[in-house]
Amino acid sequence: MNMRKFTGLIVLMVVSVVAIVWVQVRWISNSVRAQNEQFDFFVINSLRNTAHSMETNRRMNFLNEMFIRGYSALPEAIHRTASPGAATGSFSIESKTVSDNDSVEIIVSTNNNPPVRMKVTREEANAGIANSVVVGSEDYMRWVQQQSYEFQAMSNQLVSEMFVWERNMAVNKEELLHTLQGELAASGIETPFEFALIRGDSIIDGIYSKVKKKDLLNSPYKVNMFAQGLLRKGEVLSVVFPRKTNYVLGTMGLMLGGFGLFLLIILSTFALSLWFIIRQKKTSEMQADFINNMTHEFKTPLATISLAADTIANNRVIADEDKVRHFVSMIKKENSRMNRQVETILQIATLDKHEMDFSYSPVDLHDIITGAIDTIEIQVTDRGGVIRRQFDAERSVISGDSEHLRNLVHNLLDNANKYSEGAPEITVRTRSNESGIFLEVADRGIGMSKAVQNRVFERFYRETTGNIHNVKGFGLGLNYVKAITDAHGGTVTVESEPGKGSIFTVFLPYNHESRT
Repeated sequence: MNMRKFTGLIVLMVVSVVAIVWVQVRWISNSVRAQNEQFDFFVINSLRNTAHSMETNRRMNFLNEMFIRGYSALPEAIHRTASPGAATGSFSIESKTVSDNDSVEIIVSTNNNPPVRMKVTREEANAGIANSVVVGSEDYMRWVQQQSYEFQAMSNQLVSEMFVWERNMAVNKEELLHTLQGELAASGIETPFEFALIRGDSIIDGIYSKVKKKDLLNSPYKVNMFAQGLLRKGEVLSVVFPRKTNYVLGTMGLMLGGFGLFLLIILSTFALSLWFIIRQKKTSEMQADFINNMTHEFKTPLATISLAADTIANNRVIADEDKVRHFVSMIKKENSRMNRQVETILQIATLDKHEMDFSYSPVDLHDIITGAIDTIEIQVTDRGGVIRRQFDAERSVISGDSEHLRNLVHNLLDNANKYSEGAPEITVRTRSNESGIFLEVADRGIGMSKAVQNRVFERFYRETTGNIHNVKGFGLGLNYVKAITDAHGGTVTVESEPGKGSIFTVFLPYNHESRT
């Protein structure tokens, strides 16, 4: 996959994930807003019900007090107007104005009906109409006037008492709290709240401790108390919910939890996919680089072998035994070189499949190091370099596979030789502790950066300069070192600075059980 297609794929993936996340966030945002609006509606409705309930209770208490305490003391006129007449409850009022000798004009009210002016005979007036009670018109006017005065006095008394009661009326905080709790619970709202009664810009009473006064003054949850009163219209009930946000989000816990899980799955899938794609791309590039390097590594010995064979076939050379031996030795040397390269590749493949056989036995690591140095010292000497030995380990015998350990040391020495500019200076040290032995291979080569150190043990990885590899190889040597170290239960680390060389440290335990 070329870089343009790869970049386009990444951009499409990022846009897709961002779009999905954006839709989910908008959906959650709308849900939270709707939940807040529903919360506000229920709270305001509960406050209105609370104010109405408190005002109704106050009226009923006032009426009960008035009628229980003052019914017997009401004006006597009320008793007289309410007293029944005859058995039918009717009464009549008669005028004494006589129109003639045989009739009189009277005002009659029968069966609680409105008074009616009518003329009757004197006999009927004397006998009474329908068991009526008869009084004169002057008495009637005096009675009406008296009733008017008494009703006006009673009205003034009622207004006065209501005035005094409303002005001196005190709201019971506990009663208000109980009523408000009941109304909120009926609306399904069960979260802590604090409230206060406000008049103007000051708080006159309330129950609050966690919220500030300005929060109560600026609260969006307010309702007028005693809105139908004469004197207390300015009082406002204000409520604050300190944990409103947590409560609203808590009611959406399942939804938010599902959204968070879904979002985590999406982002994890995207991140893993991106990581796998990038890793696969790097692996493909390293594999292509490996094939190119392997082709060049094999091409040189094959060309040398072909040239040596053609030279031997020459009639003038074939007759010279010394020249033939020289070219045959060259062929064998290049063939051995190719065999080592093929063997390294095959060993890595078998390590991947966990098919490599290890023969663990007591081996002296100092002897293995000495043998590996002997095989590579000629190359170092040809470049004018030197290999120094510092065997400080008091105990050098470990349980391991001698062949693989020899290859491990050889790869470290070969790596130090190849990445040394000019004459190599390589130092091999050993030291030990109670658990195992440490092998250090130090050089004064080109060194490596932190980024390279983090990847130096990866398969096929090789430090390059631009697109040109300064050193030949497959990028398998240090990966093989790590694989063998892991198989022996050890560890391998590197310390390096660009331009100052590198130090590879391998720790191998004394006793290690073979892997199955």
